[in-house]
Amino acid sequence: MGYKQEHEAFVSDNPGTTVIHIALTGIACLLPVYIRDVCCVAVPVLKKFKDNLWLNYLIDFITVIIPLQFFMSSFAQYYIQCFVSGLLIFIVIFSIKLQNSKIKSVYSDTAFSSVEMGSRRPFINYYRAYANVITAFSILAVDFKIFPRYFAKVETYGTGLMDVGVGGFLISNAVVSPEARKINSPDRAWVSILKSVKSSMPLIVIGLIRVLAVKSADYQEHVTEYGVHWNFFFTLATVKIACTVLFCAISPKMWKVAGVLIIAAYQHNLMYDGLRNYLIKGYDGKGGRTDIIDANREGLYSCFGFLSIYIMGIQLGNLVMKKREKVKDWILLCISLSLVSTGCWILLYCSEKYVEPISRRFANLSYLLWMLAFNSMLLTVFLLFDIIVFYLHYVTTVSQLKESPKNDKKEDTSVSNQDTCDLISAVNYNGLFYFLFANLLTGSVNMLVKTIYQSDLVAMAILTTYMFILSAVTYILYKRKLSLKFW
Repeated sequence: MGYKQEHEAFVSDNPGTTVIHIALTGIACLLPVYIRDVCCVAVPVLKKFKDNLWLNYLIDFITVIIPLQFFMSSFAQYYIQCFVSGLLIFIVIFSIKLQNSKIKSVYSDTAFSSVEMGSRRPFINYYRAYANVITAFSILAVDFKIFPRYFAKVETYGTGLMDVGVGGFLISNAVVSPEARKINSPDRAWVSILKSVKSSMPLIVIGLIRVLAVKSADYQEHVTEYGVHWNFFFTLATVKIACTVLFCAISPKMWKVAGVLIIAAYQHNLMYDGLRNYLIKGYDGKGGRTDIIDANREGLYSCFGFLSIYIMGIQLGNLVMKKREKVKDWILLCISLSLVSTGCWILLYCSEKYVEPISRRFANLSYLLWMLAFNSMLLTVFLLFDIIVFYLHYVTTVSQLKESPKNDKKEDTSVSNQDTCDLISAVNYNGLFYFLFANLLTGSVNMLVKTIYQSDLVAMAILTTYMFILSAVTYILYKRKLSLKFW
C-alpha cells in the first residue's frame, strides 16, 4: 500500500463517539476564552497588555488556543475532567472577585435585571469564530495519530467531532444572515438571485481550484465524504443560491414550513424510494461511480438536507437577532435557547430510535436535529457565560463608582468597557480568509510531512506552529483593519 492509500485508509472507517462526548468537548473548548475574560475583569491591569500588539496576541493564543488544542487531542479521553476543571477555574476566579467587589459596595442583585446590557453581545462573535477555529485545527490534526480517530468524520452513520463542521458552519452563518436579521431586499427576485450567484462565485472558484489542486498533486482524499469532484465549497455555494431562489419564490411566513417540507421529503426518499441504497452503492450496486452525478452523489443529494439546516438556522437567527437592551431580555433569550436545545435533543432521540441514525454523509433528519440541538446548546452556553461575565463587570464597576463617585456611571457600565478577546474577534473579521488560509497551510504540511508517521510530540509541535501562524496573520489583519472580503 502506497502512502496515499495508507493515509486515505487512516482517515476512513472511523467509529465515531457519542453526542454527549462531543457536546462536553465543545463546551470545554469554549471555557478558556471566558476564563480569560473573567480574569480581565478580576485583574484590571491585564487590560493594559492590549497596548502591546504581540504581548496581547501571545496572551490570547496561550490562554485560548493552546487549551483547545489539548482538549481535542491529548486530553480528549479526559473530556469530563477538562470540562469540570475549566468550570471550577472560572467559578473560583469569579467568586473571589465578586466577593471582594460586593464587600466594597452596597449592591442589589434585583437591580441587575434592569441594567442596559447593550444590543450587541460578544457571545455571537465567539460562537461563530469558534466554529472556524475548531474546524481549522481539526482539518490538519486529523492527519496525525495524536488526533483521536473517534473525532474524525464517520463513514455513513454515527457522530464524530468533525461531523459538526459543515452543519455548524451553515448554522453559524445562517444565524447572522440578512434573512435572520429580517433585512428585506428592495430588489426584484431576479436581481436578488443574481446578487446571490455573484456573492457565491468566490466559493465556486475556490471549490474548482481545490479540485484541480487535489487531482494534479495526487493528494489524498476521502471520496465518500462528498464524491469525486464535489467539496465543501460547492455545498456552501449551492445552499446559498438555492436558499435565495426559494425565499424569492415564497412568502417569509412559509420559510420555516419550507424547511420542514424539504427535510421531510428528502428523508422519505432516503427511507422508502431507494435513495439511501443508491447513495451507498451507486448505480451499479457495487459502490461504483459511472457518470458525473453518480461520482458526486453524496455531495449533490446531501444539499437538500443542508438547505433545510440553513433554513432552520435562519429561524434560530430570528430568535437570537431580535433587538434587546436590558439584562432581563438576554436572560429570557438564554431560557428560550435552552428550551429549543432541549426540544431538539428530545426529537433527536426519537428520530434515531424510530427513523434513522445520524448521518452527516446523507445530511438526514437526525443530522439536522443534532445540528440544531448542538448549536442552540452552544449558543445557550456562550450567552450564559456572557451574562455572568457582564454581571461581574457591572458589580466591579459599581464598587469602583462607590470609591470614585465623580465617574460617569453610564460610560463605565457600558458594554464597550467590557474587554473581549481580540484573537477571536480577528477570526470573525476575516472568517473566509481564515478558513482558506487554514486549508492552504494544511495542504502544505501534508505535502511536506508524512503526518501519519509522526510522534505525538512532533505532531503537537507542528500543530502549534500551524495554529500560531494562522492566528498571527489573521490577528495582524484585524489590528490593521484589513478585510480581505472584496466581493
